[in-house]
Amino acid sequence: MILNIVAIALLAGITSGALYGLMNIVFVTPYIDRAVEIEASRIGSSVDLAYRGWQKQGAILAGLLAGVAYSSLFSLVYSYITSRKALTLGSGVALALLIWVVLYLMPAIKYPANPPAVGDPDTIYYRQYMYITYMLISGVAAIALALLRIRMGAWMRRGMSKNVSIVAMYASIMVIAYILLPPNPDTIDMAEDILTGFRVASAFTSLSLWLMIGLTTSLLWSRTGLIKRRMHIP
Repeated sequence: MILNIVAIALLAGITSGALYGLMNIVFVTPYIDRAVEIEASRIGSSVDLAYRGWQKQGAILAGLLAGVAYSSLFSLVYSYITSRKALTLGSGVALALLIWVVLYLMPAIKYPANPPAVGDPDTIYYRQYMYITYMLISGVAAIALALLRIRMGAWMRRGMSKNVSIVAMYASIMVIAYILLPPNPDTIDMAEDILTGFRVASAFTSLSLWLMIGLTTSLLWSRTGLIKRRMHIP
C-alpha cells in the first residue's frame, strides 16, 4: 500500500508539474520578459539576456520538481484524512484548494509576488526569509488547528460552530502575524500592468497546480481502490 501511495504521489506530481511548467511558460514568462527588458534598459544596452533562454528551457523541469514536491505533501495530508473518512473527488479537490489558500494565497496577501527584476538584489535573501517565515506560520497554524479540530470531533462532519471557531482562530493568528512581520523593504518601481499581470498569472498557475494535484490524486486513489481499503494510521 505504501508503494501505491508513493506511485500515486509521483504520477500526480509529474502530470500536474508538467502542466504547471507549460502554464508558466504561456502565462507568466511574458510578464517576466517585459520586466527584465525594462530593467535591462535602465542599466544599459550591454546587459546580456542570454540566460533567459536556459531559464525558459528549465521551466518544465522546475514545474516537475514543484509538482512532485507538492504532490508528496498533498498525499501525506490526503492519506491521513482518508484513514478516518474516505474523501470524495469533490472533497479531495477542496482539500487541495484549502492547502493552496494556506501555502500560497495567505503569504501572497502579505508579500505579493513580484517579477525577478523588481526589488533591490541586496535584500533578496531577507525578502525570501520573511516570505518563508509567513508561509511557515500559516502552514503550522493550519496543521495545528486541523489536529485540534480532529480532537474536537470527527473530521468534516457535524459541529459547524467548531469549524467556525477553527477558522476564526486561524484568521486571528494570521492577522497577528501580518501586523508583527515587517513589510517588503523595497520600493516597487514597475509598470502597474506588468506587476498586476504577473501576480494574477502566478496565482492562476499555482492554483491550477494544486487543483490538478487534488484531482489526479483523488482519481488515482479511487481507481486503485485505496479509498475502499482505508489505512489505519494512529
